[in-house]
This record gives sequence, C-alpha cells and structure tokens, in this order.
Amino acid sequence: MTARVGVVLNPVAGFGGTRAMHGTDDLSAAQYDDAVAAGRARARLVRALRRAVADGDLPVFLGADGVLGADALREAGVPFQNVSVPRGARTTAADTRASVDALIAAGADCIVFAGGDGTATDIADVVGETVPLIGVPAGVKMHSEVFSRSPESAGRLLRDVAAGRATVRRVEILDVAPGAPDGPRPLHTVAAPVSRDPLQGPKAVAASGPGAHDRRGIARALLADASAETTWILGPGTTTAAVAEALGFTPTLRGVDVRLPDGSVVHDVTEQRLYDLVCSARRPRLVLGVVGGQGFLLGRGNQEISPRVVAAIGAEQVDIVATEDKVAGLHPPILFIDADPSPQRPGSGASSHPLLGYRRVRTGARDIRVLNVVDAAA
Repeated sequence: MTARVGVVLNPVAGFGGTRAMHGTDDLSAAQYDDAVAAGRARARLVRALRRAVADGDLPVFLGADGVLGADALREAGVPFQNVSVPRGARTTAADTRASVDALIAAGADCIVFAGGDGTATDIADVVGETVPLIGVPAGVKMHSEVFSRSPESAGRLLRDVAAGRATVRRVEILDVAPGAPDGPRPLHTVAAPVSRDPLQGPKAVAASGPGAHDRRGIARALLADASAETTWILGPGTTTAAVAEALGFTPTLRGVDVRLPDGSVVHDVTEQRLYDLVCSARRPRLVLGVVGGQGFLLGRGNQEISPRVVAAIGAEQVDIVATEDKVAGLHPPILFIDADPSPQRPGSGASSHPLLGYRRVRTGARDIRVLNVVDAAA
C-alpha cells in the first residue's frame, strides 16, 4: 500500500538560533514576519523533501495549508494534496496541533515535521504513539530522539518508509520543561520509523560524579596553555561551563559567552556580535563541547557559532572538549556538524566546514582522543 505522508512545518522554527533568542515562542508581530521571511525551517524541510523524492518510490504527500507545510512542498516541486487548516494571521502551537489533526483525518499514516523540540512536543500532544513521526531538525535545539541527524538523512528515511524498508520503534521527546532549567527531560514517547539512516539519539544529560573532576582538569589544562591576550569564546555545555568558572564567571545557560582579555564578559552573544568580536580579537580561542549521546559539535543549540565565525577564528584555535565517559557513550564515536549555508555564500554549509576531518578532543587534564568530525548530511 502506498504510504500517505503528512507534512507540517513550524514556519518560525530556528529563527532565534543565530540571534541568541533560544526559541520562538514569544515573537512580536514584526519578528514573526521576519522569521517567516527568513524561512530557515522551510529551507531545511525543502532539502529533506527533495532528497526523499530524488529516486525510488514516491509516497502520497498531504500538506497542511500554506506556510504550515504546503508552501514547502510546492517549493520542493513535490506533488501533494492540500489539507485545509483554519488559522489566524500568525501561526501558533495550536495551529501545529490542528494541522496534525487535519492530516491524520485526511489519511496520513506518517507525519514529517520541521521544527525543534517545542514543535515535537506540540505534535506528540496530539498523536502519542499512534502515528510514526519523522523530525527534520530545524529548530534552535533538537535534543529529542525523533529527529534525524540532518534534513538529508530525514529525506533518506522518508524514502525508505515509502519503499517499505523501515520499521517502527518507540523514541523519546525531550524538552526543557517549565521549572526545570537544568536541562531537557523526557516529556513524551512517540513512534518513529527507523532504517539504514539512524535517528540522532536522545541527548544524554550530564550528571555529577567522576565527570565533574575531568571537566575541572580540562579547564585547568586549557588555561595553563593560554595567553593573557586570549579572547575566549565558550559554547554551551557542562564542560565549557567549567572553563568559564575557571576564568571567573558564571556562563549563560544554553548560550555563547565571550571573555575578553581585560576580564570583562559579553554574555549570550548573537552570531553577528560574535563575528564582530572575533574579527577584532588578537588571539581568539573557541571552546566547543559535545552533545552527550548524540555527538553533535555544532548545529544543536549553538547556531551562533556559524561557519564564518569558525573560519574567522581558525580551526587551529578551536578546542574540542568532552569527558571520557561522554566520548565512550557515542555510538559510533564520531562528531557531527549540521550547519546551514550562508545566504551570501551558498556553498558555506557543513560540507565545507573548517572543522571537518580528524580532530583532537581533550578528555582530561592530560588525555587527548582523536575523533572524526563529519557532515551530518553525508
């Protein structure tokens, strides 16, 4: 039987990533219009759809009306059946949920969605474990297991669903729940198809214990090797937080901070501000942590650190840090980059990223591992 795939999009997902907004729940009317026009989530959904129909069996696509999915299908050049979803001038989480209800009522037996953990949570509220979900990573943070590693891997998975080569298993939706600022927690269990192209796996939450000692050792080793003229750029994560504490400041939760040579700190920088600071720095040095359980180095909650920022810093001035237990929990032991191309430089995404290839990873005060950093779309 031909698969019937419903397509739904959060049209403002991911807009806040480079802008240090950490989400898009409270956009003003002007910001909403800018987010829809920027179209980050739509562009990533289009990439997934084009990969899905590049060859092989073509499913029947059902698109939620307008910006909620149909526009992306039209841009991708994919035939589809339009499913009407009444909505206001600005889409909300309620429209996402209504879209999924309408797609299922129209006969969808699988839902492909583009967004982040918030969008995944909204959809899980509706479907539970009744309809398999494929998440196209397009938000600010994607810690949930329902997401593929890249838009392209979501497209390949969808192609396998259409060809009957996928099985279904239960996966977790993770998000930062109200009143739990310490990190994402499981909020739902949903069904997801799996095939030769694996899902990204759930984010592992760091715990206290032996790893805390390793993090402090890593921080001491980095500072011992630094110049007084160093401008420190610290991405989010528990290991980079230990470096911030060794430098004498409290880091921004889930943000990117810059510690200047005079000791002052610029907290929670945007991509543009970070690029300006890096370009004016005499000795910039970037410290990147690894998302536990997933292996993501860039593209999950740290979009402020864009390819052009890394290029301006220089790959040789980037320290990758992860405790040994975190590295041991990566299966396979590979690091991933999921980056968007710059509008000014179409070929500037992950496939040309300056950090690709084998890189040193500091796992302790005296310990170094070498891991391969790859494009998540490959």
